[in-house]
Amino acid sequence: MVKKGSALIFLAAVLWGAAGIFVKTLSGFGITSMPIVVFRCVFTVLLIGIIMLANNPSGFKIKLRDIYLFALNGIFSIVMFNFCYYKTMELSTLSVAAILLYTAPIFVMIISVIFLGEKLSLKKIAALILSFGGCTFVSGVLGSAAKIPYSALIYGLLTGFGYALYTIFGNILIKKSYSTLTIIFYTFLFALLGSLIITAFTHETAQLRFNGAVWLWALLMALCNTILPYILYTSGLKFVSASTAPIIATAEPVAATVVGLFYGERLTLYGVIGIALVLASVVILNIRGGEKGGN
Repeated sequence: MVKKGSALIFLAAVLWGAAGIFVKTLSGFGITSMPIVVFRCVFTVLLIGIIMLANNPSGFKIKLRDIYLFALNGIFSIVMFNFCYYKTMELSTLSVAAILLYTAPIFVMIISVIFLGEKLSLKKIAALILSFGGCTFVSGVLGSAAKIPYSALIYGLLTGFGYALYTIFGNILIKKSYSTLTIIFYTFLFALLGSLIITAFTHETAQLRFNGAVWLWALLMALCNTILPYILYTSGLKFVSASTAPIIATAEPVAATVVGLFYGERLTLYGVIGIALVLASVVILNIRGGEKGGN
């Protein structure tokens, strides 16, 4: 059963790593980052809503005092995370965007130490150093070529921060006994509202007009890059420990790198070293030690 769980999580990571296919295709239609966020949220809310109506209508019930948590999760994690992720892909390469996404565990560690009172261990410090070093190599600042724009580096780090916020808010909502589908539905609902408001005040509004091919690709993105991998990952957690799952999920930047090769992207030696260092930091954070929770 462990092999089954590992396979499910690995497949989820590969599907997440394929995000570049959809972003590149939608960009080819002239769709920029924020409208892509809107499209993804629209179909995620619709499809998850249909699933909940068919299987668990009671999942729509939430407490009024918890609405702000869903709103914060949707706007400050999903909207920021997705916008910055797609923006990094536009400004740099798919592999760089994916590996900077994996600075998220480091941000989770920092937030947990500062705001949640967790202890800063030697293992966490080592992971932080490895992650910082990895980002330095990925950025290309140590080489004479293949440097990425500083704007891409900033957007990439904001991607990791946004993803970290989703982990923090998600854990809070799970502890309040909300189901996975309920959390996804309301988080993306508020993300949709937030992204629509932002888009309404920009020139990108016109990109939301109906175009059959664009809406089809947006539907496929929501299904294959959001809903399906999340369900696979959650199902895999039934057979694999929580500490092992993130390690298996590091297949995502590898998958993104492979996808990038089909778009003519090149991976330098510095990039390979950077990816290895960031993935090593993730592995270190998930190695069980004598501390509570293995961190």
